[in-house]
Amino acid sequence: MKNIFKSNNLVLALSSIVLFGSCSEEILDQENNNATSTANFGSSVSQVESAVNGAFHPITDTFFWGRIIHTGALLRSDEFNIFPFGSNTAMSTFQGNPGDRWAVEPFQQLYKSIARCNNIIINVNDEGIPDDDIRNSLVGQAYFLRAFDYWYLLNLYGSVPLITALPDLDNLLVDQAEPTAVWAQIIADLEMAEEMLPVSWSGDDLGRPTAGAATALKGKSYLYMKEYPLAITALQSLVGKYSLLPAALYGDNFSATNENNQESIFELQFLGQTTFIWGTDIPGTGTMGNYHIDYAPPTKSPDQSHVVNPWLKDLFESNADVVRRNESLAYDYSGSLGYGGTDFLTDFSGDITVATDAGVEPIFSKKYAGLDLGTREQVDFLGTNVGNNWRIIRYADVLLMLAEALNENNQPDLAGPFVDQVRLRAELSTVSDLSLDQTAMRQAIIDERAMELAGEGHRFFDLVRWGLADDYMGATSLHGANPKSLSGGTFQENKHELVWIPGSEIDANPNLKQNPGY
Repeated sequence: MKNIFKSNNLVLALSSIVLFGSCSEEILDQENNNATSTANFGSSVSQVESAVNGAFHPITDTFFWGRIIHTGALLRSDEFNIFPFGSNTAMSTFQGNPGDRWAVEPFQQLYKSIARCNNIIINVNDEGIPDDDIRNSLVGQAYFLRAFDYWYLLNLYGSVPLITALPDLDNLLVDQAEPTAVWAQIIADLEMAEEMLPVSWSGDDLGRPTAGAATALKGKSYLYMKEYPLAITALQSLVGKYSLLPAALYGDNFSATNENNQESIFELQFLGQTTFIWGTDIPGTGTMGNYHIDYAPPTKSPDQSHVVNPWLKDLFESNADVVRRNESLAYDYSGSLGYGGTDFLTDFSGDITVATDAGVEPIFSKKYAGLDLGTREQVDFLGTNVGNNWRIIRYADVLLMLAEALNENNQPDLAGPFVDQVRLRAELSTVSDLSLDQTAMRQAIIDERAMELAGEGHRFFDLVRWGLADDYMGATSLHGANPKSLSGGTFQENKHELVWIPGSEIDANPNLKQNPGY
């Protein structure tokens, strides 16, 4: 699927030609055969395929997963101690407020994608595309992507407008929906996607969302809603349909090789491209891994980046977890390597000095930092030649979510074997034979998610839904030190669980209400 983002985006607009001078009414009444109008949209497979690709583009673009979601949101977790870099890091250090950067772009990109999904869902029918399988495979992707879009809107911004219709020019000042209504729409869309999407794709379509991806996101949604029996049913249905990579290939879950593999349930497709135009929504731009800026070490990143907080290193070491540590963190351990397989102490010498001078341990991110792509000189500092697909949902994540749902349903004995599968792949001892009660199993799952999914964008959302964000990132952190000590920012309960509604959106629509604390 790497090449789908280089296909033409479908821009749905009415084209009109005004001819000045002497002419007849018949000359004025012409169709532009090179444009797609609202009247003829959905009349060909290639046309709708282009529209589906266009609905993905805002998501992989620089202004969402391509970069800004990381700078502004995912780096908020206690994994990362951010070197402050003006307004670029204000959100990730809990120091931002309406008017600062990076809340606007994700909000707009997600709604842009939603609008394109709505158009596909509403206008593509059996008259335009009679073949049921082809039509369902296209419309099913729109249902999945709309659910994906609303999932992130809900968990980033809280109460958001719920729009499932085409634009109504007489009713543009929409209200925010209750989160329960948005969750209900997410579930409804995913159930449609489950029915319509194929079990797998092949060829150039490999990597598109499948029925299994819809089920996984549905199970994850039920888990976040604390609907544990429903989460168990959804996630249990995926057991055995995917498999974990062996320990020796654990790093393939993040590298540019072996993408869309047996462990991958859904990943966003990226392609290193030199045709980079910042935030432009046109084909062939914006779908490279500019997220590299945020995960690269300090001297490699134009924004100074971060160090990883010591608690995560200590967790790996206390579990003797070498398999996952070696692919997640770069620091001075036996065999530690930097870019292009260079010895860590040599390759990271400048970064070590930066961290030491700042009074923090020199521990750095490895996942999605481009270390697998070559030497430092070979990896562009903006990430334009970084094409690693970002794995959104892996089977290991599904196993741990299933274990959590079972444990929260007061079945810790049934949860243990699913934790064990993940730990055995990491060549660690199992937890099932420890006869853990619900509280102990809960902590085991929390720790396991921290190690298995380190740096993959899950931790902050996990802490919020567990009610632990203030415990670990607040003024009296259980880590013993402020995880944002480099900036001095501190998590504030009943505020920083969400980011602010963009001020520009409130200015344009006074019906929108700002989130608490901002």
